[in-house]
Amino acid sequence: MAYTDANGVDLSGVSGRLIQTVDLVKNPAPQAIATDTVNGHVFVLQVESSATSPAGNLYLNRIDRETGTVTGWMQLKGFGHGLSMGAEPAGTDTYLWTEVGPLHVNYEDGVAKSAFGKAVTRFKFEPGKVLDGAAVPAAQKFTPPGSTSGTGPSLDPVNDQVCVMYHKDGKRHFTRYDSTAAAAGSWVPVGTTFVMPAGEDATPDVPSRYPLQAKLVSQGFTVLGDVVYSYQWAPYDKENNPTTVPSEFPGIAFLTSYSWTTGARLDRQVVTNADGLTRREPEGVATEVDPATGETRLLFGFSNTVPGEEGERDVTIGWYPTKPAVDGVKVLADWEDLTLEPGVTPGSQPPRGRLIALAGTTYLQLRGNVACSPGLTADSRIATLPHRLRATHLTRQNVARNNNTGRCVCRIETDVTGALRVYGATSDNAITWIDFDAVTVAWR
Repeated sequence: MAYTDANGVDLSGVSGRLIQTVDLVKNPAPQAIATDTVNGHVFVLQVESSATSPAGNLYLNRIDRETGTVTGWMQLKGFGHGLSMGAEPAGTDTYLWTEVGPLHVNYEDGVAKSAFGKAVTRFKFEPGKVLDGAAVPAAQKFTPPGSTSGTGPSLDPVNDQVCVMYHKDGKRHFTRYDSTAAAAGSWVPVGTTFVMPAGEDATPDVPSRYPLQAKLVSQGFTVLGDVVYSYQWAPYDKENNPTTVPSEFPGIAFLTSYSWTTGARLDRQVVTNADGLTRREPEGVATEVDPATGETRLLFGFSNTVPGEEGERDVTIGWYPTKPAVDGVKVLADWEDLTLEPGVTPGSQPPRGRLIALAGTTYLQLRGNVACSPGLTADSRIATLPHRLRATHLTRQNVARNNNTGRCVCRIETDVTGALRVYGATSDNAITWIDFDAVTVAWR
């Protein structure tokens, strides 16, 4: 049953896309995510493999939110695992809130397998810089009182608060602080502390193609006002079903919301966004205020294996809208220009695309037209869709083209790469123009 919380988020509702399948600076999987909407950045943490480096090293990627291009990165040595993160604009700079050492290290057969920062810190993003957690002054670190292991911060951009998650008495605790005061070194709790209710890590009984592990794995958290959002993952139980579960199927993602005031669970839903990725693992959750519309949005990330690669991962970030539909329609991505291939030029109306949701279904709409000179004589790529419009499943529709001996229709297709291809041209029947005005196709 649909439930809309105080922020306007419906975890069972439609969702959009911020960036899709962006290659990161190194091979490991992404972890925490955050955005600086003032300066147009997306930040993604990666944990460096403990097989090639000491446990607890991270990479911090900065990505252009419009193009999906990595515009800089930092290495964070001895910082932890990247449980959560906050991004805070300051003029043209961005300051990041992350965990930092001293480290809580988990060992397996005497070998360090993972490490989590026991303190929280704030630093300016400086491309190419290497930060050593051990060298960060004690005055710039904060360890929650009573914390026994890993911790992590998240930023509420609406209320200017940093929320710190930490472990105490065997439970996850969450305490909020004024972000300006905390940046100056004054960590005075704001209001009460939220304690995760017991039993919330038990895997829900949901339809699944393979058996799931009994315990959920935490993949991040964020807080917006009175609502706590917990991102969790139920991996397929490959240990007890090794011949049944294919390696490319990782498990099922869940988002759960809680009332900070009462501690009650508000909603829990399976996250269905980006379900066509090669290896889809939930990684990172955050909130932002959309720079164009002022809409508050809940973001959630997915890791994916780069096609054709064994250990290289990329990142996809989706989001839930909070503004109500207008005349039954929610605009999930407003009109944006397509990037055209050489030899393909805008016609009388430049080709553009957008995403809308109507009656619970998301549609890709295109409009405008293109001219092809000297004419397409074979199946061809004609354009690239912006990240926000890219589908994770093959999407196709027939469209109008120039009439040549009765042939007046061709087929266009797009997929996870964002490439827009046209089919139907031949050497004796060239396509010289294509019209997109009739394109309204189910996107997911």
